Amino acid sequence: MGLLCALFGLVLIGFAIVALVAGAHFGWIYGHLLVGTVLLIYAAATSFRQFRSLLGRDATRRGARYGGNVAAQTALLAVILGLVAYLSVRHAVHWDWTEAKVHSLTEATRDVLRQIPEERPVEILAFFQTGSEQGARQILERYAHESDRVLFRFVDPNRDPQLATRHDVRSNGVLVVCGGSCDSAHGTARVTAPSEEEITPAIRSVISTRKKVYFVTGHGEGSPEGTEGGGYSLAQEALSGENLEVTTVLLAREPEVPGDADAVVLAGPERALHPRELELLDRYVRGGGSLLVLVDPFIQTNLEEQLLDWGIELGDDVIVDQQVQLFAGPQLGVQPIVTSYGSHAITRKMGRNPTLFHLARSLRRADESDEDNFVELASTGSASWAETDTELFLGESTVGQDTADRPGPLTIAAAQTLGAEGDEAEGRLVVVGDSDFARNRYFAQFYNQDFFVNIVNWLVGEEAFIAIERKLPRASQVAMTPQQFNNFRYLSLFVFPEGILLLAILLWWKRRT
Repeated sequence: MGLLCALFGLVLIGFAIVALVAGAHFGWIYGHLLVGTVLLIYAAATSFRQFRSLLGRDATRRGARYGGNVAAQTALLAVILGLVAYLSVRHAVHWDWTEAKVHSLTEATRDVLRQIPEERPVEILAFFQTGSEQGARQILERYAHESDRVLFRFVDPNRDPQLATRHDVRSNGVLVVCGGSCDSAHGTARVTAPSEEEITPAIRSVISTRKKVYFVTGHGEGSPEGTEGGGYSLAQEALSGENLEVTTVLLAREPEVPGDADAVVLAGPERALHPRELELLDRYVRGGGSLLVLVDPFIQTNLEEQLLDWGIELGDDVIVDQQVQLFAGPQLGVQPIVTSYGSHAITRKMGRNPTLFHLARSLRRADESDEDNFVELASTGSASWAETDTELFLGESTVGQDTADRPGPLTIAAAQTLGAEGDEAEGRLVVVGDSDFARNRYFAQFYNQDFFVNIVNWLVGEEAFIAIERKLPRASQVAMTPQQFNNFRYLSLFVFPEGILLLAILLWWKRRT
């Protein structure tokens, strides 16, 4: 019985020491030390003579040798674990085993970090009061672990008010992202919510030049400010996150396409463009500009001849695609889902990820255009066809493939480069036979957002930032009060391990006796 009390006492004292190092409640520590000491004193008082007599026995000597071997092996194991711990600190490796990859940065963020200049790393000043920085520290450590060109340090604005005043920080929880050292930064950005969704755009804004994208208006196009289903507010928000400024232009009142336009978007015109507007766009593209045209079926916009002159032929049709639906089998639909992409900077990371279109028309390379400058970006499957009898389709909504229809695969989106004139750069043109895929009602479907943003990034010359998986991983979180968290901490670190160890000792004692 004395030996059992001694073992219990050692366990209690051992856990008291661990609790002291872990910063547990002092009542827990003192209680364990008191009970453990009492058990050891009781064991020593009741078993002293028994221990003394046992020392002279051969079995005890054999037990001592066995105990010595166990102690040596335990010490060796402790040394090995210490070396492993030391190496893990000096050469840290992170694993994220969560289903939603909560503790990992997205591929888009990693692409941004790769573009940080080696000679001008990004420095982040995190202004947090002491004790409130834990959440921000965790996410900043992910950035620093992913790239050695991201440096960060925490500053308590109460202890260093001069530095906070210099960076105009007046509240707790502000990040100042600097392109280079914050003492002589080329550019800075402020983040008030330390999350990947906010930090990554801030880093991109200080390592790249902000570019401007114009949406053409005046022909019934969707507005980049429109929040309704047919608007493009989600697209505008996504482009803003790519360090792109979005604004509108009414070409009918302009002598030229604005000189600061890095790209122009013609998103779903419903009325014909004036010949002078087409002339302005033609001069802009051939002068090295970049243009995105989203054009729907059933609408004549005067773009057909102009696009043909640029090397792309629009089909006067609507794409019908056979799809397999759950519980319904094969069905004919006008929402083709594309998983086949061409070899181009826009689609190099799309893989087989699907993009959803709605009421799309086909397009193809014009016969007279240069084949080397034309790239099919997105194509439908072999079960689709281009329905040319659009009047029957609009009147009865029932169609069938016949000899007049062009069978699939069909091109929905294509990229074209136009040769430079004089000293001008080459023009860039992307045409998509559907404007709905980028509207609010479809923008978040499948990989529509990635496809659209990649197109615009290529048009403005930011191929290095083309990526997928811009959406942040969905975190599964449990809201706990501080008291609940402490209870969970004590149970997992102390109560359960200690209870298991004491139960194991008790079972061993029963088997021994």
